[in-house]
Amino acid sequence: MLLKQLVASFIFLCATCCPEDDCAAVSCLGPPVLAFNIEQDNANVFITEIYTLEDISITGDNANDFLIGLSTFNSENTDAILVLEYYNWSTGTFQNNLVLENNIIIPLVIEIELSESGGCCGGIPRLKSLEINGILQENNTGLYNITLD
Repeated sequence: MLLKQLVASFIFLCATCCPEDDCAAVSCLGPPVLAFNIEQDNANVFITEIYTLEDISITGDNANDFLIGLSTFNSENTDAILVLEYYNWSTGTFQNNLVLENNIIIPLVIEIELSESGGCCGGIPRLKSLEINGILQENNTGLYNITLD
């Protein structure tokens, strides 16, 4: 009998003190960040210093609100990845251009949707699809390769 009362008390306590929607303990992914490995002649254009970050710009939808940066992912600095961040995504399709030194224009079509509603991570912008130079990208990992001719 005492065991039944303890179990019942524990269940009641959890029901009132341990809500299922305790989102403080949940880590949700943020808005999409796009990363590009840009190569020319099989070499990264930033490592070979063909281009610098100052040579890169974004035109099109909400272009002034994008943050543009470079990141490296290994200690040897053999990869430099162009990173595009935008924190005010809404649902829809965005037409942008990645412009290198004002003479190479790479069209980007970015389609954003919201994650399923409900739960702790509902309603967060997610990348639905990305086209680079008119080619739908099959991977949605956030790292995309661009090869310049």
